[in-house]
Amino acid sequence: MDALAHRFLDSFTPTGRERLIACMVRENYPEGAYLFREGDAADGVYLVLEGQVEIVRTAGNNEKILDCIQAGDYLGEVAVLDGFGRSTAARAHRNLSVVKIPRSPLLEVLAAEPGALTLGLFHQVLSHLRKANDLVVSEVVHKEKLSLVGEMASSLMHDLRNPVSAIRLAADLINLSNSDEKMVRSCNGIRLQCDRVMDMAAELLEFSRGEAKLEPSRISATAFLEQFKTLNDGYLGRTAIKIGLEAEPVEVEIDSMRLLRVVQNLTTNAVEALKSTPNARIDIRAWMEDSIFHLTVKDNGPGIPAAIKNRIFEPFVTHGKSGGTGLGMAIVRNIVTAHGGTVTFETAPAQGTTFLIRLPQKTQG
Repeated sequence: MDALAHRFLDSFTPTGRERLIACMVRENYPEGAYLFREGDAADGVYLVLEGQVEIVRTAGNNEKILDCIQAGDYLGEVAVLDGFGRSTAARAHRNLSVVKIPRSPLLEVLAAEPGALTLGLFHQVLSHLRKANDLVVSEVVHKEKLSLVGEMASSLMHDLRNPVSAIRLAADLINLSNSDEKMVRSCNGIRLQCDRVMDMAAELLEFSRGEAKLEPSRISATAFLEQFKTLNDGYLGRTAIKIGLEAEPVEVEIDSMRLLRVVQNLTTNAVEALKSTPNARIDIRAWMEDSIFHLTVKDNGPGIPAAIKNRIFEPFVTHGKSGGTGLGMAIVRNIVTAHGGTVTFETAPAQGTTFLIRLPQKTQG
């Protein structure tokens, strides 16, 4: 897009337009780069020529994408007009090309322009403020829901602790008095499931507080997927879905119980999506590359519905399920982020979905 044809300039007088064009600065940003962050000084208005800009607000480990500014639109005018720092961050989504009009010359031009132009700009600001107000209301409701989740998780932990401990102790006693290999394996499975139940409750509580407490340890990728298999043999055995597990024999440092929860959530969603898919299959792979632990969960299902595709990692987002809280994918991102990693996905209608988790690993000296 030609900067001179940008709609931001349409309402200015020829003189004002020329002055703005003279002070424009063209800037390019790679995907993921920030134009500005929360609290930064308002240095100008950005006119988007190519690509998209995500408007982002962060809170603890969580971030929320409030809006996506398209080519032909502009951003940053609210902070320029009120003189305060940026209330949100702006991040390039795909490779981005913008022109920036610095704050001082813009305010000088506005002061000399007819009142109708300034009024039009304030209409745009009011539109943004109405949208922000709607988002604030939504955020209040969201926080109330999370508060209820936290109360529920706290109650669960309190009520489950004694019976789960009793079950675990019984498994230990059986294990001590029985050397049968199958019995030992079953007792180990019981203990692992008990730990898993308590960890899930703790996880919900932490998520409601916007945190994730990890207890990383070293484990081989092969052993990690074996744990997943042990925990899910019964569940997956009741489906007609074929499961493929493949792992390189490499050691990684992770919170294995939390990461098992990630794979569990992704697999459960895949099973739900594959209910009507013939020759349904889920493949889980783990490998190391460039000191990064890679983990993929791939299915050959219908793909992620367009209605939730752009909001899939947001809390309380669900689609077409008979049950569930809509927290599974939000918890996935929370755990991966706590590991310092990223989770992305590729999906296409009738071709399936692949989630890719990338967790940086410390190099061994």
